[in-house]
Amino acid sequence: MGEQERLVVLTTGNRNDGVRHQIERTVHTHGRLRDMRMKELPHLETALQALRDGHGDIIGMSAFDWRDRPVDGLMIAGVLPRKEPTWVLVGPNKPEYLLPESVVMCEHELLRRQMRRMRSDLVLVTKKELVASLGREDEFAALDVDEQWPWFEQRVADGEFAGFIVPRAVHAGHRMKSRRHTLGLQRDQSESDRERFVPPPLHGFTLLVAREGFPKASIREMVDPSAELAYRLEIAMLESLDPELHSITGMFVEQRKITTFLKKANEEGDETLLNTLVDPNKKKGVYKGGPRVELLIETLNPSGTVTAACERIVLPEDSHVGMVNLLREFMELVNLMTTEHEGTKRSIPGLPAWFSEPRPALMRLNEEE
Repeated sequence: MGEQERLVVLTTGNRNDGVRHQIERTVHTHGRLRDMRMKELPHLETALQALRDGHGDIIGMSAFDWRDRPVDGLMIAGVLPRKEPTWVLVGPNKPEYLLPESVVMCEHELLRRQMRRMRSDLVLVTKKELVASLGREDEFAALDVDEQWPWFEQRVADGEFAGFIVPRAVHAGHRMKSRRHTLGLQRDQSESDRERFVPPPLHGFTLLVAREGFPKASIREMVDPSAELAYRLEIAMLESLDPELHSITGMFVEQRKITTFLKKANEEGDETLLNTLVDPNKKKGVYKGGPRVELLIETLNPSGTVTAACERIVLPEDSHVGMVNLLREFMELVNLMTTEHEGTKRSIPGLPAWFSEPRPALMRLNEEE
């Protein structure tokens, strides 16, 4: 495809994943510089077939659709800059200011556990449980899928429950007027009880998918190599985990400038982070320039009282090795924390007598404690 040829970008309606909105912005921005047209089709299956038939050049897909749909004959031509992957609490109050025993709706098990870690006094319910508790089963059953989130928003506005937790793309996609409170990656230094929420993997990515053989160079100005690196690492981490951990494990990969890490470490007095940034081939205090890749992963027990977490900061060229080492450390930690401590008759010098007694596992992943 020549640089002056028209680029036809296929898309579908809002799927609550942020893809449609980001494709619109991309076409609006880069369409000023080249001949580009967006073509909407009713279903993703229809759009994929149109792409295969040559009725379009690329299609925007979420990481979940790429993983779950048949994509034979297609390839990822690039990844747009990643949108914020964190989830939000929709409602009038911040998580810290919710009244005790407030009812909050949350469908994702990881976010439920993270919220319990922060506020063990909240009542977390699913959609089905909430609708039943409100006595509105028939009313809810009559709604179309696109009407459900606005319906929940109205119930919050009417004071029927405190709020609900959703991906940021859901809040933006439905243009909700209610306030949103980010369940962010950074611990809030102004709020003593605010915990870090490492999000479920793969949120916020928009993949540009094309037929095999598509010239990637023709869309170089549109894509973000650091976002593609993050996507490749997150999908590799997810596929390496035991499937039973998928719904209860948060992970996040991001490439950032070293100055961002240095500022954060100095503000928090984090000597460990500062030491990881030192160039090992030079004297202490000298930092090797260039960006860094941060990798985070965590899982929690059902009550949110115990967390297993690992993090690593590496150079981009060392990111794959860093990912492998991070996963190995994480799985060793999880195995250690979920293994019962067997008793022993041998007395170990320097350790108290109770250390030799049998004890239950520090963390149980799939049952209430």
